[in-house]
This record gives sequence, structure tokens and C-alpha cells, in this order.
Amino acid sequence: MNHVRTRQHRHPWRLSAIGMALATANAFAQAPAGESAATANTLSAVVVTASGNEQELREAPASVSVITREDIERRPVQELAELLGTVEGVTLNRSGNLVPGVQLRGLGSAYTLMLIDGKRVNATSAMFRGNDYDTGWVATDDIERIEIVRGPMSSLYGSDAIGGVVNIITRPISKQWRGSARIETTVQQDKNAGDSQLAGFSLSGPIKTDVLGVKLNGAYVHRDADGAVNSLPAGGTRQTGLQNIRNRMFGAQLALTPDSRQSITADVDTSRRDHSGFLMERDALSLQHKGRWGFGNTELTFAADEIRNLTGMISGQVNPNKANTTSLAGKASIPVAWGNQFVTAGFDIREEKLYDPTNLRGQPGTAGYDASTETAISQWALFAEDEIRITDRLAVTLGNRFDHHENFGGHNSPRAYAVYQLNDAVTLKGGVARAFRAPTLLQGSPNWGSVSCGSATVGCYIVGSRDIQPETSTSQELGLQFAQGIHSGGLMFFNTDLKNMIDITNRTADRTLATGYSNFVGYLPDGRPIFRYQNIASVRSRGLEASWNARVSPQWNLRSNYTYTDAQNTSGSVAIPLTYRPKHVLNLGADWNPTAQVSVSGNLRYHSAQYISVSSNGQSRVEKDGYAIADLTVGWRMTDALTLRAGILNLTGKTFDRTTSADFNEEGRRYYLALHAKF
Repeated sequence: MNHVRTRQHRHPWRLSAIGMALATANAFAQAPAGESAATANTLSAVVVTASGNEQELREAPASVSVITREDIERRPVQELAELLGTVEGVTLNRSGNLVPGVQLRGLGSAYTLMLIDGKRVNATSAMFRGNDYDTGWVATDDIERIEIVRGPMSSLYGSDAIGGVVNIITRPISKQWRGSARIETTVQQDKNAGDSQLAGFSLSGPIKTDVLGVKLNGAYVHRDADGAVNSLPAGGTRQTGLQNIRNRMFGAQLALTPDSRQSITADVDTSRRDHSGFLMERDALSLQHKGRWGFGNTELTFAADEIRNLTGMISGQVNPNKANTTSLAGKASIPVAWGNQFVTAGFDIREEKLYDPTNLRGQPGTAGYDASTETAISQWALFAEDEIRITDRLAVTLGNRFDHHENFGGHNSPRAYAVYQLNDAVTLKGGVARAFRAPTLLQGSPNWGSVSCGSATVGCYIVGSRDIQPETSTSQELGLQFAQGIHSGGLMFFNTDLKNMIDITNRTADRTLATGYSNFVGYLPDGRPIFRYQNIASVRSRGLEASWNARVSPQWNLRSNYTYTDAQNTSGSVAIPLTYRPKHVLNLGADWNPTAQVSVSGNLRYHSAQYISVSSNGQSRVEKDGYAIADLTVGWRMTDALTLRAGILNLTGKTFDRTTSADFNEEGRRYYLALHAKF
């Protein structure tokens, strides 16, 4: 065993926080159901991602968090993943130092479905590894809010939503002309670390009042690569720091409202993202019709995108590919007087294609090599959801989605959820859901293969396989939300059992040891071992999420959330912890508005120790110590149109050396300055 820590840490603050949350919730549960303006304001926020229709947050049949536009404006946000990491239940997978993948409830980023206005984005086929692209296709100035649904949502959204959904909702076209723009710069105290800049804008308004409107938005983001931020070990190799990033994006929307019942929107977006020399371009278009009729509401959406990987996935090589996705989705939401129900039903048809002349050539040395450089799959789905209002305080949501995959047949994803308003202050929530995830276009294709094991010439080779099975999960959650007077928050327990997790971690460049691996396929003509994707029998992730916020006064607001996650590979006789999953994550924040023109915000995030490397048998483990990072930002509204913001990020200058390729750097102390304009 190379490096194992068995030390256990006591966290009295954690136990106290949980005890206080339970005690407070119990007190609210006993409180009379009286009027409370603060309660109404907190729980009446409307969300659209957790079910088939708009609902108030307290009634949503899921665990939902919302990042508001104010949250985005209050701090520098060049990569949305960093902001998502401040939400309970969300952790970031920082593998290889360069990739901030979004994990929900301990499940990897592959199980987080990313949406933009309800339309999925997925760059996995074009960049199957190192894929941190899908959180950044939208200019931050055009974001109205972000809804994070934690827990499986496959009954509505299908494959990839086992962990949950992140829905980036853009700003609607204004009935009057309005715009915003921002420029930001962040300067590192360490001259070896990379500085960053951002410029962005959003503009919208009517061409013909109440009939035709237009919206334009764009942004440019640049971060210099780090230099020698990590020390040079004796006789070793200096690890690189954070990468060079250059992103640019532009979007346009045209909205037509022919009458009071209908709206038609057309969107066109183009983006180019350069992450340390790996270039990705995305062009997308969509056409959506929404109707509000006497019997209910309808929605029909056509969407298509093309993602071009201009570089490939292997350092030092240029192997471009191209992925195309086309989808047609529709749904109808209808209130049913009998039984006080609200029924949503719909369909989803999707086709994915990949052109990859380097990796889609079949297995080298076989008769079928170079026979085709393209692959495609199609799938369709039918779904239905019924919200049954049993009493004024109790609602039950039942739903199911049937997905039919071209290669893996049909699968059902049922869900049952109950929401009970104990009183005006406390809402109890709980449910159970089944979900499935089909192998990606690459994982299920035997003609796809790529070099691996750290070298393009003497490493190993990995291939897709028709033998792998779709992943399935069963999840449960139970908890509460509360809002009473100045206080609001929640407590939620969750458990997810994942079966047949698709994996490729079992591989080695050692030609002698290779035959002992269960997913060993054979050898290339040059002797490199070949391994196929395989299923891991079972993975379990369980834990709890807690949050508490207090509007202490008109000037002061306190924010906090805590997440405990225990994620393990439970396939063998001994459970093995998953990497990049800190068991304890704590976020604390305070907002102070001493005057109408001045705002001050402080934030603290704490991550406990986490494993950054665990061998397949669990015997060799590398652990990274826990750490805390504090930020301070100040805003000054100089005029109604101009706001100046400044801050110090990582106040204490907490840094640590990245000593292995599996480790990651946190940025050191840096200074932030931004100018926001609204007009």
C-alpha cells in the first residue's frame, strides 16, 4: 500500500449544525400556520426544471437550488462550474488539475445533465475526456438564473440525468429596450500564476411592441496559463498549474408573439473554447413554439447543434472530429378537474452522429480496420407525469419515461414523490426514483478506439464495446424545507445505488500484467494491450444536505450550506472510496448593504480531505488534506447605470503544491476589479 490514511476527524461543529437544523425545523413544525411575508417571499420562487410545469419552489417535487442573477453579478464568474460548487449537494471533480467537472450527490459529471433553457448540451462524443466545456456555452450576462435539481430526473429528461440536472435559464426578451455590459480583470499576487479578463454584453428589446423582439449577447474570456507555481521535486518533474483558457461566444434570439396565446422563438448560438490548446467550436440553433390554450399548455422544440473538436484529445497531436445532435421534443400540460390533477405528457426523439477519422477506424490489425469513420445512434422516448393534489397541503407526483435506444432496447424510469406542507413554514418532501443511462456513442461502438495509459506510442489502447450494459440507479430522498420570519433553509437525506457503472479505469501499459485484467481484449500489432469499457457491478452514494439562511435585517443577510457525501464502489467484498469526493463541504456567506449604493459580500468554503487517487483494488490511495478558502468582494453603485466591484479572492493566500498528476491547484491570492453597466 503506497499511502493510506486511516485517521478519523471529529466534527463537533457539524453535529451541532445538524442538531440546530433539526431543532429549528421541529420548532417551526409546532408553530401555528400564521402569516409571514418573509416565508411567502422565500418559498414562492418559481422553478421550471423539477416537473413538467412551473411551480413554486416549496411545491416542486425535487430538491432544487437556484442561483440568481444577483448571485452571478456579486462575484467574478468566468467558469460557471466554480459558482455551481457553492451549492449544497454539488462538488467539483478536479481530476488532472484542469477539469472542474460538476458532480451532484457524489456521482460523476457524466451523470449531470446540462441544459440551456431546457435544451441539452453534450460535448462528450467530441471530447470524451477532459470535458469541462458544457458549463460555458452561454455568456454570463445573458443568464437570468440557474436551477440545480439534485437527484435523478430521468423520468422527465432521460439518459444522463441520473445525478440531476443543471438548467441554465437565459434572460427573456424585454418589452422595452435594455442592455448590460461588463468588463472584469483578476490579477494574481503570484507573478507565476495566470491573470484573467472578461468582457461581455446582453441587449434585448422590441422590434414591434408585443409582437416581435430580439436579443443579442456575447462574451470573451481569457486566462493566462500558470508558470512555475508548483515546486520542482528533487529528481522529479514539476507539475503544471492551471491552464490557458480563451473562450468567446455569441448568441441571438428572435421572438414572435402572433397573439396572446402563442409565442415562437428562434435561437442561434456560436462558441469557440480554447482550453490549453484543445479547441472546441459549437454552433447551435433551435426553434420553439409555446401555446397557452383553454385546455392547457403545449410546447414543441426542434434543436440541432454541431460540435467540432479542432484538435482532438491527445497532447501533441492534431486529430479533429465532429459531433452532431438533432432532437425534436414536445409536451402538453393539462389540468384535470377530476381528482384535482395536473398531467404532463410528451415525447422526445434524438439522433447523435460522430465523424472521427482518427478514432473511429476499427481495431488496428483487423480486417475491418478503416472500413468506416462514422457512427450514429437514434433513440426516442415517451413520458408522462401526474401531479395529484390529494389535499390542500399534500400533493403526490407520479411519473414514468419509456426510452427506446437503438442499441440497448427499451427502459422505464419511474418516479414517485410526495410534498406535504406541514404548515405555512415547513414543507416535508420525499420520493423514490429509478433511472437509466445508456452508454455514450463512443462507449458502445466497437469501431471506436483511442490511445491511453499516458502515451500515444508505448501506452495502451481503449475501445468501445457492444457487450456493456446500460447503467441503472435507484434513489431515495427524504427531508424538509422551512421558512419562518427571517429564517429559511432545509435538510435532505439522500441515497443512490448505481448498478452497472460504465468504467475504463482498469487498464495498464504493462504487457505482462494486462492479461490479468477482466476487460483485456488483446494486443495491437505493435504489442500494446487493448482494454474495453466494462460495467462495475455497483456504486453507492449517500449523505445529507443542509442549508440555513437568515435575513437578519434589511442590511444583513447570512448564507450557509453543508453537504456530507459518502460515495463508494461497493462491487467487491470491501467498499472502495471514489476519488474527488470530499465527505464534508461547507459554504458560509454574509452580505452587508450599509447604504443603498454599497454592498459587501464575504464567502468561505471548506473542503475536507479527499482521495485523489485510489487503485482498482483499493490498496493504494493518495489523499489530499482538507482546506478552506475565503473571498471578500465590495460593490459600489456609482449611478443607476454603473456599478464598480472589487475584491480579494483567497484572502489568506492558501496554496499548496501539486505533487502528482492526479492532484490539483487552488488559485492563490488575487485581486478582482469589474465595471458593470446597465442601460
